[in-house]
Amino acid sequence: MHQTTVWQKFDFVARRCVPLTITIFLLLFSMVPLHLPGVPSLAPMYTLMAVYFWSIYRPEGFGYGAAFAVGVLEDLLVGTPLGSSALALLICQWLVFNQQKFFSNRPFLEVWLAFAVVTIGTGLVRWFCAGLIGAGGFAPLGDTAGSIVLTIVGYPVIGWLLARAQMKMMSQP
Repeated sequence: MHQTTVWQKFDFVARRCVPLTITIFLLLFSMVPLHLPGVPSLAPMYTLMAVYFWSIYRPEGFGYGAAFAVGVLEDLLVGTPLGSSALALLICQWLVFNQQKFFSNRPFLEVWLAFAVVTIGTGLVRWFCAGLIGAGGFAPLGDTAGSIVLTIVGYPVIGWLLARAQMKMMSQP
């Protein structure tokens, strides 16, 4: 009989926390102002990218509770109406979880195109919730569209980085 050591248990728990930890890191990274001259202060939805990726490739390691917690944390840190990001991330995750057959063994282009559709829907849900619940009313739809475009365009890079992290940190030694 083989007994697991404390370090093996710690290693197992640490590997299970990788998706949530990276997603929170991306949330914090999204809050860093870029201050590029002539470029409006738009930001990609990094948490959406991470939730989408982990929901496809590590669904057992990133459940609804993690998506909800990240969404609430994002709302608290960014100042969006409480629950709007959580709702958007949960919708994204629910869509991916319910289409696992579609996502299994698909080429990246198809996964990316599906991400584009999910991003447009999620961006509109966030915009609608923020306009309906937020004190400032509806923001210009152009800002949301810019954020949606940046998110879609940035997904291949972030997806590649997440895939590298998954291969390096989640593989068994």
